[in-house]
Amino acid sequence: MRINLRPLNQNEDNFSKVIDLYKNAFTTAKRLPTWFLRFKLRHGKAGFNVLYADDTWIGLIYTTEYNDIVLTHFFAIAEACRSAGYGSNVLDLMKVVYLGKRIVLNIELLDKREKNYQQRLKRKAFYEKNGFNSSGYIVKEPGEKLEMLIFGGSISKNEIEAMYQSLFGRFIGFLLRPKIIKK
Repeated sequence: MRINLRPLNQNEDNFSKVIDLYKNAFTTAKRLPTWFLRFKLRHGKAGFNVLYADDTWIGLIYTTEYNDIVLTHFFAIAEACRSAGYGSNVLDLMKVVYLGKRIVLNIELLDKREKNYQQRLKRKAFYEKNGFNSSGYIVKEPGEKLEMLIFGGSISKNEIEAMYQSLFGRFIGFLLRPKIIKK
């Protein structure tokens, strides 16, 4: 099985499936409004890719780069393809594609009071099994707190803040910039 990434645009055969997966896999607090996402993806968006195992659609991933840091915004495997090793294979591919770079991503905090606590626990175990560790930081975004995980080194609070400022720009970054909290 060969994992490959194809840039997402409106001509993608699985465009609707990708949008549906995006809407179902991510909390309303974390995701962009669907109409905005469709608008942004009309002609493709750098870093937003459809995942395939050979020619079979398996999911989506959206990443951006800042210096030697790769921020994974969204990563989801289609429900019918979960627990078949695809997620680990995608992460292995990322480690090769971004060799020498640090890969970071945010997951929901482990909180026993949350209804999806078992899912959160399973998600963190999956990333740890694939070499990701806690960065030591919590990212407080509008509506939720997330734990930042990292592969390939460590990251400082200053680097995280600079990464988000670069991602959002000065004006929007000032309004939307998440608060970084030492864990």
